[in-house]
Amino acid sequence: MHHKAICLLIIMEKIQDVKGLGGMLNGFRDLVKDDKSILFVGSPGFCTPFALFLGYPVREKELAFVPGLEEKKARRMVATEYGMELGEVANADADVVVVLGGMAMPKIGVQSSQMKDFLSRLKYKKLVGVCFMSIFEKAGWCQALPFDYVMNMILEGDLSK
Repeated sequence: MHHKAICLLIIMEKIQDVKGLGGMLNGFRDLVKDDKSILFVGSPGFCTPFALFLGYPVREKELAFVPGLEEKKARRMVATEYGMELGEVANADADVVVVLGGMAMPKIGVQSSQMKDFLSRLKYKKLVGVCFMSIFEKAGWCQALPFDYVMNMILEGDLSK
């Protein structure tokens, strides 16, 4: 176990095992059950479908998505006959801010200090991180940002012919 993992274990205590996509949705729904509004922050394209996916089981809430660190570009997330879609311009303030792991990926180029500065411009009550493959831990974001909760999913699979 490398040093960052030790820091994460000291800072955060595991509260639930999450398995599969259904477990991810149920776990997320449980985290935000008492909140009215949720803002997802993620890299355009890569994170957008994950925000829409996570928004589906809580579609009765006020939902919005911000691409990158541009809160002025926040868009509502709305339920349609096709599932969740981005809608009109929205306010970036919310009860919960969900930072998606794509923001911490090296190719995206966002530093934890930039995310911290972005978060300081928003009004929210709870900060949740949702990532895959421990990217927040690997990028040092668990220590740098005041997450209330982090959901980390491990992807495994195969490709057959």
